[in-house]
This record gives sequence, structure tokens and C-alpha cells, in this order.
Amino acid sequence: MSPRSVTVGIAVRPQDSDVSDERAALEPLGAKLSVFPIADQASLIAGLRDVDVVLNRAYTRFDANVIGQMNRCRAIIQPSTGYDAIDVDAATERGIVVINLPFQCIDEVVNHALALFLALNRKLVESQRQVREGTWSPRGLLPIGPINGETFGLLGFGNIARETARRAQVFAVNVIAYDPFVDPALAKSMNVELASMEDVLRRSDYLSCHLPLNPRTHHVLSEAQFRMMKPSAIFINTARGRVVDEAALIKALQNGWIAAAGLDVLEQEPPDPSNPLLRMENVIVTPHSAGTSSGTPPRQRRHIIESLVAYVKGERPDGLVNPQAWHAARARLGE
Repeated sequence: MSPRSVTVGIAVRPQDSDVSDERAALEPLGAKLSVFPIADQASLIAGLRDVDVVLNRAYTRFDANVIGQMNRCRAIIQPSTGYDAIDVDAATERGIVVINLPFQCIDEVVNHALALFLALNRKLVESQRQVREGTWSPRGLLPIGPINGETFGLLGFGNIARETARRAQVFAVNVIAYDPFVDPALAKSMNVELASMEDVLRRSDYLSCHLPLNPRTHHVLSEAQFRMMKPSAIFINTARGRVVDEAALIKALQNGWIAAAGLDVLEQEPPDPSNPLLRMENVIVTPHSAGTSSGTPPRQRRHIIESLVAYVKGERPDGLVNPQAWHAARARLGE
């Protein structure tokens, strides 16, 4: 199959059907566009029947059932860094590539993680509350870690975590990381020590989670892991809420196994108003906004189009999640 016969499907929410930029980039290449709104799984499956690649702009779930019925479509583009909405194992088994946007909001997420780290270390929320109540007692805020010379741990050492490490080192922390898939030489070149997960948990004064969500990482942080951490440790999560057993985290905070938490993601979003995390003074919760800035939407749109154009041309996009499926997917397209 030549690029001229590729049909690109764009699954959209009803209120988000503008595809003018995508059309301007793809039609000169001979690609055809098919735009279909998603109301339920049936409408998704129906929309996939006549397309070769689908852009999941509806942010809907591609589970094993949907993927099992993708007889023609050979690629799913997920327009975000996280790709937990896609059953990657099922896609790989079917010879379908999954493509994400690994670089679209790195700066924003890193800045957000470090903002939570600093706000919790300096006890800004508690300080503001005390001042508003008429209390002026800086020593009453102790203990406060000095940061300089302390240990900043990372769970995961992908693109976002690496940039977090680089910027955190400005604060003169010692950075350690857990990631069994990263070359130790790469970490060493960044002055980062790779260690076991248990070692990172035990040693970190500040622990920033950057793990992707998949069947192997679901609830990877539970009661046993929080019990390993220092009682003075601060936990930060800007990755995915379900990598954390939230009940165990609540227990850890209530029992003093850890000191504080900064959470941009939760198991349930938006959370139930009765969630104890929303009422704890040593917890900051933000509304999954780490990747958000005025620059995010145009950058995201540009990266989406770059990925679509690359696929239509038969080139490997940057965010190829399962490269082992690439040749099978292209073969099914007749190339």
C-alpha cells in the first residue's frame, strides 16, 4: 500500500471536531481523513472499520475487545504522554503499533513536580494558613529539610524523570533513580545513581514518581513500599494515580510512615469529595494539571500532526511505544 491510499481516522468528542490543521497537513500527501464522534464502544468499533490509522482525540479506551476487532487499522496514536488508555499488549499481539507523544509537555510536568517538592518542603500551605490565622512562628514550622545534600529519588527514568533530575540538581540534592530498563551508563552521565526500587524507597528524602501505568505497575506502590520510606519523606506523583494504592497512601500519611504528599493524579478523577487526601494539611492535590500551560495545546497539535505525517510516509514516529510491532503493522498495510 502506498502512502496515497492511507486513510486516517480521527476519533473525536462531539465538541472537538475541528481537523483543519490535520487536513491541511495530510491531504497534500494523498491521505484520506475520516472523522467520527465517539459515544460508546460500538461507535468506536464502527469508526475503525475503514481506517488504517486512528488518532484517539476522544481519549477513549482501546481495550482488548476493541483491538480484537481492528481488522484493518494498524496504528493507534494516543495524543498524550501517558498511554494507559491503550491495551498495548493486545495491540502488539495483533501487530498494531501504539504511538504516543513523549515530548509534548515535559517542561510543564517537571516544573509542576518541582513546585510540589518545594511547596511541601517549605510548608507553604501550612505557613499561609498560620499567617492568615494570626500566627507568626517560623520555628513552629520545623522540621523542614535543608534540601542541600539530601536525596531526591525518582521512580522511572524516562524523558520527564531525566529532566526532573537535571533541574533538581540545581538544588544540590543527590539524585538516585529506579528504572530497570535504562542503561546505567546513561544515568551515570547525568550524575544519577541507578538503584533498586527498595533502595530508592529507603534512601529518598523526596520521592518523585514517573512510572507509566500498565498491568505491571498498577498499585506498585502499596503499604509495603510506603513502610520502607523515611517518616520524614515527601512523596510526589505527577504520573498516573493508579500506580499508587491510594488506601495505602492515606494510611501511610495518617500513621506517619511518610511526612507529606504532592499529588497531581489520583485513582479516581475527579475525586470523591469525601476522599481524605483532600482534607489533609500535609497533602497538596492539584487537578491533573501538571502538563497544562498556554503553550501545551498548540505544541500537542503540532506533535500529533508530525506523528500522523510520519506514519503516512512510512517513517517511524518518535513515540513508538511497541517498536516490535512496527514491521508487522506495515506488512499488513501491504508495504
